[in-house]
Amino acid sequence: EEIAPPLFTSENGGLLAQYFAVGILYGGLPATIYGLFLGYLNTPGYVYATARVVTMLPWSFKFGFGMLNDLFPLGGYHRKSYMSIGWTICALALLRLSNIPLPQAYWCNDGHKYDLGGKVCNAQAATEGGRYALWLMLASCGYCIADVAADGLTVTLAKREPIQFRGHLQTSVYLVRTMGQILALLLVGLGLNSWHYNGSFRHGLSFPSLCAIFALPAAIMIPISWFYVNEEVVSSFTDNEITIHLENSGSKTRIENKIIQQYPHQDTLFSQSSSKKSALSIASYGRQVFSLLRSRAFFMIVLFQFFSPLISGISTTAAGEVKQHWAKVQNLQHCLFSIIGLGLFALGLHLVKIYFLSYSWRSMTLVTTIFLNLIDMPFTFLTVYNIIRNQYFYLGEVLIIEIPAAANFVVSTFVIVEMAQAGSEGLVYGLLTTTANLGSPVSQAISNQLFGAAFHGLSDAENYIHDTPSFRNIVALSFLLSYFFAFASLITLPLLPHQKDHAARRLRHWPKHDSYAYITIILLLSALLYSLTVNLLATMPSTMCMRIAGGSGCDS
Repeated sequence: EEIAPPLFTSENGGLLAQYFAVGILYGGLPATIYGLFLGYLNTPGYVYATARVVTMLPWSFKFGFGMLNDLFPLGGYHRKSYMSIGWTICALALLRLSNIPLPQAYWCNDGHKYDLGGKVCNAQAATEGGRYALWLMLASCGYCIADVAADGLTVTLAKREPIQFRGHLQTSVYLVRTMGQILALLLVGLGLNSWHYNGSFRHGLSFPSLCAIFALPAAIMIPISWFYVNEEVVSSFTDNEITIHLENSGSKTRIENKIIQQYPHQDTLFSQSSSKKSALSIASYGRQVFSLLRSRAFFMIVLFQFFSPLISGISTTAAGEVKQHWAKVQNLQHCLFSIIGLGLFALGLHLVKIYFLSYSWRSMTLVTTIFLNLIDMPFTFLTVYNIIRNQYFYLGEVLIIEIPAAANFVVSTFVIVEMAQAGSEGLVYGLLTTTANLGSPVSQAISNQLFGAAFHGLSDAENYIHDTPSFRNIVALSFLLSYFFAFASLITLPLLPHQKDHAARRLRHWPKHDSYAYITIILLLSALLYSLTVNLLATMPSTMCMRIAGGSGCDS
């Protein structure tokens, strides 16, 4: 039985660098949104929440990126060439952001302190967040392309781990990514902490300057991806042919594909001794995708990965405004507590790796979901009703929830490995993570429409400044509705296997049918179109007022 070689070696530095750099951008870019959108621009609450989702929207296209990896090798490589392309896109987008001048801030600065909630100097600033969100989205698209390529290699190696240790590799690379996130949050917390960005320093870095700094690791990763990632060159075709048998409605379908010459054995991370790789045509790849989607076992995982985050993610658009105006959370404290939270998240990953690899996935998800929300409630309601309004108290729940959040997170990644078959790792990883990531923008779109229609003025900063008892009740009701959806997401648990052996039995014994594939395709395409439409409308100055986007109407 093959055992994965050690990860933390000098020849594998290129792969680790991918995850560290992804962590820097994955942690740093979203962290700028709080200070920029709520502090500097003072956008409505639903626009702030949408901007975070739009910035991460490219993660909903991981399936497409994985398909490109698998189908179209560039320069002789399936993975490292796409890493270089992705980092190039990311670096260029960040350089463009660094050259877009900011408008005058929404609130006035009297030279001594930024008057948050006081005199308005540029009301138009609240409508100008869209272009920054779109360029942040393009930068995220770049490092997402690189991340998908790295994930394809990682899943290939994870499948070679003995089953009793499977999961060690994934938790290790996520620990490396977490280290990058911590570094980025420290930079944003200290750098973007001037008065204009809801901070406590008189002076600090501007948002464009910070984007220029983030462009540096992206640019450095371009040559690192090409020269320091260990990947075998795609060989030319031989005249040999193989016949791949796929079950198709109870019959065998013959798919003839030319195969690549056997790779020579190399003692590196991604060498595969005594193995052959086939270069698939688009048609045969499409058949492989369809065959995968026909599986009832895979269909159940698709439904869980999509509906669980969708239902639990339907949440109030008041959260950002409560944090800024009532809890008085400043940008530095916001980032510092996120850093501590990431450290605890890393600890949670380690604990799962040591103690809970064989624990029931359903039980872990049930316990952590209930625990996370019960812990969150007192911090929220004590702040809303002005019993305790202190930024350190409000942020304290971040520290408490991270360890169970880590356990919840790794369940979704473990099940992906069990669904991946040899030769389709990038496809499976991309499809299932795309499905999971698509739930968030869909839930945000629903949240904008639901809470915008049901709770008048919920995203208006003026209501939080006036802070009337009746409005506090409105905000509290919106949070209660959020908790209801969080608990309601537990109805998806029967879709999830109990553990690795249960997932394997499903794959072996559950039937296949074309209807599963058609339902999956229609569901994901419809969800993608809906989320793109609503979330992009919410960021554009001319459409953000529309009710469909979460606004109060353009005539009001």
